[in-house]
Amino acid sequence: MHKLSNPATEMVWSQYLETDHLDLQLVKKEVATSWRRCRALGIDPLNQERADAGQLELRERLQLRKHLVKVAHPFMADLYSFVQGSGFQVILADEEGYLLEVIGDPGILAQTRQVQLSPGGNWNEEIKGTNAIGTAIVEKRPVQIHAWEHWCQPHHFLTCSAAPIFDPEGCLIGVLDITGDFRHANAHTLGMVVAAVNAIENQLRLQKTTAKLYLAYRYSSTLLESMSEGLVSIDTGGIITELNTTGGRILGIHPNSAKGRHINDVLRTPAPMLQLLTHGNEYRDREISLAKLGKTIYSSASLLHDDGGRVIGAVAVLREGRPAIQGKPLLPRYSFADLIGASPAILEARQWAERAAAMPSTVLLTGESGTGKELFAQAIHSASPRCRGPFVALNCAALPESLIESELFGYEEGAFTGTKKGGQAGKFEQAHGGTILLDEIGDMPLGVQAKLLRVIQEKKIARLGAAREMPVDLRIIAATHKDLAAEVRAGRFREDLYYRLNVVAIRIPALRERKDDLPLLVCKLLERIAVKLSRELQAGEDFLDGLAAHHWPGNVRELENVLERAALRAGAGNVLTSAHLLLDSPVVDTEPTPPTQPTAGEPIRSLKEVEKEAIARALAKHGGNISQAATDLAIGRNTLYRKIKEYGLSV
Repeated sequence: MHKLSNPATEMVWSQYLETDHLDLQLVKKEVATSWRRCRALGIDPLNQERADAGQLELRERLQLRKHLVKVAHPFMADLYSFVQGSGFQVILADEEGYLLEVIGDPGILAQTRQVQLSPGGNWNEEIKGTNAIGTAIVEKRPVQIHAWEHWCQPHHFLTCSAAPIFDPEGCLIGVLDITGDFRHANAHTLGMVVAAVNAIENQLRLQKTTAKLYLAYRYSSTLLESMSEGLVSIDTGGIITELNTTGGRILGIHPNSAKGRHINDVLRTPAPMLQLLTHGNEYRDREISLAKLGKTIYSSASLLHDDGGRVIGAVAVLREGRPAIQGKPLLPRYSFADLIGASPAILEARQWAERAAAMPSTVLLTGESGTGKELFAQAIHSASPRCRGPFVALNCAALPESLIESELFGYEEGAFTGTKKGGQAGKFEQAHGGTILLDEIGDMPLGVQAKLLRVIQEKKIARLGAAREMPVDLRIIAATHKDLAAEVRAGRFREDLYYRLNVVAIRIPALRERKDDLPLLVCKLLERIAVKLSRELQAGEDFLDGLAAHHWPGNVRELENVLERAALRAGAGNVLTSAHLLLDSPVVDTEPTPPTQPTAGEPIRSLKEVEKEAIARALAKHGGNISQAATDLAIGRNTLYRKIKEYGLSV
């Protein structure tokens, strides 16, 4: 670094302003380069420009960089403790040069406020000329600007040392700066700033790593809890390290109570997993008698190894009932005989479904939730040439985006952390030779939609982590309660996939569209409930009248719940009456209320009044957040700022 006396620097600055001659031997390279940029931009060296952020904009910028401010604040406080009382202040700016936070001695704070070196001030080089904050943003490296090295004369009383702050991805997110009276300049100031910035960046990296670890933990926990089988893992000492909810139910203990306890204490019998740790012999479908619980379960277990190949424990899958048989088809529960109703709407849907069963074409079932789309899908499969093959269903809305792809396509061993030994077959593979129902297809992520399109076109799949594809022979039935055409227009569903699925479209009518079927439905559903409750049940006329008057937003599923509730309210009685009827209140209006027409004497409000009220409501709804309010109102932020000022609204 050049060690210049202030008069020498002043002479170079004055000479450059008067003659356009710049002596590069007497001025630092980054300063000379910045002066040239300032001259090219036409920045007045004898005055200062202002482009401060108002209170609303400052609040938004603080909100945008709240994580940086939170991380940087303790380091700023430590830095200030070293310079306190020496006429200096510590400054945090964002990546555009707007000052977010300032800590300093009262004297220098009052002095620098005159040149907008305070929260909201903009010290971008294009506004304030050569200065440590703005020039560090341009150079993307630490910079020290002293006295007459500043381009603008009103800033010549300052000495500034700044270093840019980068996030873990290498993006510039802010600048840390120490500024004070140039007469108290210290050669070590820039080094202190750089050290503080290094500490801030290390903290940002640490927090990002911690967040990634927590996310991985949440993903693995979600994967465990989404399993239909029980899972338990132990360390080399036989201590339970993990137990999912299904496993806890099978073993008759809450997972949190089991973790940390010995496996034998929980099973109350010698655990085969301990023999696995001793001898290393993995097993499948081993019978385990839980005498205390009065039942028998089946378990398959394997060893757990670390990256070095050392045994660190064992994991077992637990199942109730019969042992799992490899390749056993998953059989549907319903056929067309289970479709109840004689109304024209349901008969038309059934007729199309019976035709679809005889064809290999893809089927799209649409209809509101609770109308029986899965029942139709199973009935189509049962009546199709594929009826001896498996029927596999997957609810696309029930799984997080991170899991749906592995559920559909399966994975190879080692594809990601926590994979099963030997990998796992996905739903497509399980449905080979049969039918797969993709329920709530409208909620499938766009990335997975693209892969589904390839499955339909090529009839091939590849497990996650696999190098080769495998052919699959299956029939796809998709179901949704959404308007897929509208989803396509909104960009949330692929148009090409929509046309591939929409070969045979069958709309399942809502219950309110076929209320003539209510007596039949009630009769059949009460037969099932009667078996469940071990008593005879029938519906009285007033009970049926009450059902007929209801709108049924939850459709047949809601009807079944209402009938079972009425049976319980009836006590030991066999005849359900209106006194036992308790209907659900609709969660949302199923039919929109038409807009109220103004009366002849009602005054017409001006467009400005309506606009002002809409802006006020949007601001109140989002707590003064300009970005969110502007999005709701479908206008730009600058327009919203102007409207707030025009209408005199407060935020």
